[in-house]
Amino acid sequence: MKVLYDATPLLMRSAGVKNYHYSLLLRLLPSIWPHQMELFPWLGSLPPNENQRSNYPAWQTYAGLGTMLASNWLGLPLARLQAQGADLFHVTQHLWRPPQTARLTSMVHDPTPLTMPECHTESNVRYFERFVERTLPRLDALITPSYAVKRDLVRYCGAAEERITVIPHGVDEDFFEATPAQREVARQTYELPDRYMLFVGSVEPRKNLTGLLDALEMLPDSLRRQVPLLLVGPHGWKNEEIQKRLAKTDHVRTLGYVKRELLPAVYEACSLFVFPSLYEGFGMPLLEAMAAGAPVLSSNTSAMPEVVGDAGLLVGPQEPHRMAEAIRNALEDQHTAALMGGQARQRARRFTWERCALETKKFFEETLEEAL
Repeated sequence: MKVLYDATPLLMRSAGVKNYHYSLLLRLLPSIWPHQMELFPWLGSLPPNENQRSNYPAWQTYAGLGTMLASNWLGLPLARLQAQGADLFHVTQHLWRPPQTARLTSMVHDPTPLTMPECHTESNVRYFERFVERTLPRLDALITPSYAVKRDLVRYCGAAEERITVIPHGVDEDFFEATPAQREVARQTYELPDRYMLFVGSVEPRKNLTGLLDALEMLPDSLRRQVPLLLVGPHGWKNEEIQKRLAKTDHVRTLGYVKRELLPAVYEACSLFVFPSLYEGFGMPLLEAMAAGAPVLSSNTSAMPEVVGDAGLLVGPQEPHRMAEAIRNALEDQHTAALMGGQARQRARRFTWERCALETKKFFEETLEEAL
């Protein structure tokens, strides 16, 4: 079996989606034997991951993105050319015209460009709509990271339930325990206070930071000063209202991107990890925080209950009073919060990239077996 894997996300600035593809490929490429795997568009080996930029040199990045754009807008048969001899082409939503010379599979992280277009850019919506219209009906099989996404693809996109396989994401081993050096460097670099709440993710509407800020305003002022909120992640889109709110608060600090090697220490030292998203297809920062032993508070919607289970606090994302109550209880009862962090770390052990790679390989094999 020869698999062609669309690794276009590795050419872009991203976080969650890019981290998924990189972490999976890091395990899948060496374990795909006795099969073969190539990366589209002509990417070759897998270099180190860079969230703020492409993983590849400029010439290779422009060539790869040019290949994708020429295939999409001009209809040039570049994808078909590389797909020659491939038995299966695992595509992303970036490629509008996948060739018909191989079996087609894909991964859908979440359907919110269709179900929550107000939370996305026009470009995100356009790409997903084209995927649903042109590619989804042609797929022989499909991966989702959670049962929540599977249900919503069936409900909103008309996807065939029997063709969808749920394969949860994993978490890197180093998140389970930061080194003493990481702890010290992180504390000095980011001037971490003794106690703080933490959010990790893009500053954009789907993450529901306005709801979180509403909840924080209901806390006693003394508690907000003692345990400020740190925001880690890039500026997203449609976040003008969020930025205005942040500019008026003195109990929230924005750190932007945190160096990957220091992120486990930043998770580990937080008093509470808060993740009040309106929708998550999986929630990788949530799992990373759990692996680090942080007590977590998350939304009770979409995939987040599948990740947290009974090892954290779940509240309605549009119930700021209950969110505030849960935050206050977790911050004031540090003993219970510590026990919750231990349960979270134990649950996170269930999610590994090795398992994700093994199940993805099996998914490819079974998709081809069904075609015979």
